[in-house]
Amino acid sequence: MSGHRYESVGDGNIGVETEVVTPTHDSGSASDSVGYETTIPIHPRILAPLSYILPLAPALIILLLERRNTFVRLHAWQSIILGLFAGTASMLLFWIPFLPSLIQLGALFAGFLCAYHAWKDSDTLTFFKLGIVGEFAERQVLGTTVLPF
Repeated sequence: MSGHRYESVGDGNIGVETEVVTPTHDSGSASDSVGYETTIPIHPRILAPLSYILPLAPALIILLLERRNTFVRLHAWQSIILGLFAGTASMLLFWIPFLPSLIQLGALFAGFLCAYHAWKDSDTLTFFKLGIVGEFAERQVLGTTVLPF
């Protein structure tokens, strides 16, 4: 990922500048289609929010298959960490009435918020960090934390 540059946006979030694929011209299309280079042949505007649809499955698949686009990998990691945190907290606190349900609802709301920001910020490639979860995801993708993915 040597072609990527990371800059602070000023609010704790980072902007990810990545290689841009040259415009492709569809013979049947009237407009130009500009996308960002990905291993999976789907635009990052769809891949990044797709990570948040279900807690772990889509994010793991995207993380395992996507090797080029840092923006998509950041969102996949954030989704995985959010899902693991919510699931673990719910299991550990199952004996307190309503608390696991509140944790899951909070994680669902956080997932929708992150999916919205992933969709909205896909043009500028600004990564929306969700507190400590986003910090850990950022460290994982940028290479300061080493896990097997």
